[in-house]
Amino acid sequence: MKQQLTQLIKKNKKLFLLAKATRFLQTSSFNKIDGSKKKYPKVIQFPITYKCNSQCVMCNIWKMDHSNEMTLAEIKNYLKDPIFKEVSSVGINGGEPSLVKELPEIAEQVLNLPKIKSFNIISNGFNKEALFVKIEKIYALCRKKGVNFHMSFSLDGYGEIHDNIRGVKKAFEMASKSIDYVLENKSRYCDSIDIGCTIIRQNVNHLIELDTYAGRKNYPMKYRLGIENKRIASDEIVSDYSVLYDTKSRQSAIEFIHSRFYKAQNIIDKFKYFSLFYFLSEKNSKRLLGCMWQDEGITIDAKGNIYYCAVASKKIGSLREQKGEAVFFDGKNIAYRKSILKNMCQNCIHDYSGKQYIGDVLLFLKHYIFERIWCKIYRIKLRWL
Repeated sequence: MKQQLTQLIKKNKKLFLLAKATRFLQTSSFNKIDGSKKKYPKVIQFPITYKCNSQCVMCNIWKMDHSNEMTLAEIKNYLKDPIFKEVSSVGINGGEPSLVKELPEIAEQVLNLPKIKSFNIISNGFNKEALFVKIEKIYALCRKKGVNFHMSFSLDGYGEIHDNIRGVKKAFEMASKSIDYVLENKSRYCDSIDIGCTIIRQNVNHLIELDTYAGRKNYPMKYRLGIENKRIASDEIVSDYSVLYDTKSRQSAIEFIHSRFYKAQNIIDKFKYFSLFYFLSEKNSKRLLGCMWQDEGITIDAKGNIYYCAVASKKIGSLREQKGEAVFFDGKNIAYRKSILKNMCQNCIHDYSGKQYIGDVLLFLKHYIFERIWCKIYRIKLRWL
């Protein structure tokens, strides 16, 4: 009976849409997060190195000191800290993770976390041979543990646009070859893959070319806005790349993101792109997206430093000096996290996921339903013209 009902709903588009919207509402929060609760983190952002073989226009990490980074022995020891006992998801980035010789061994330590369910690595795809040897080993480890392994690649434009943004000759060619190779041999390397594009002034008027190319290649693209990020010192150069500080670039971003809203196939992606569109286009904009870093995320950098928010938090302590629990739950640090939520979160549009506030979901659904109605009215009018 349950299976028959599910099939009936899937066949009826209106019922299917209603079911998805109802489910989305059920996963929303009736209370806004204020950062005051002492909850163990469930997700780690783990930039394991400051080394990078890109010189991106929206990132300063390639200029930063990458000496004295954590050893494998340190990482093994630190991940035993009780602060990580509830972690179910870990994302490794950098810098460029493939430049780390012991990447598979680091992954093995991550996979020893007691509640780990998903694991993700982000790469620019330049270091093809070294990367694929490593991720093949990592994927084998994940399969043994029953952990989902996801690969993300960065592609910020078509051809020379990507080369110029990354500051590397043939960057587009190298990244594309890596993406193609994974897609052709996915069973060897990962359970799932996506390609991320950061929307900035340098590519905002060329995104259609990239999206057309990605469509031909069947690349699963995800678009996000370039924002300030303290950890990679992009906050120091934000006026050089952000679309928020240029009227024409902002309008181009609004139009492209609105097109992604219509193109998105699932309700979570629609909510994401509506949230980006709303933030950019409304006079009194605010953050609608949920974010796990508000109370369930932790960031550890390559030197063992601990942060709350992955993009806005200052360093709150170090695993080299204190136990993670002592740092994460310190009263002064909790107060600092509350201040981030109060003073910074509403002005942030980074598309991290998390439990969304039900009032913001209702705003999205209202907009979505009304737009569908007006589109139908417009089509009816066209028939009479």
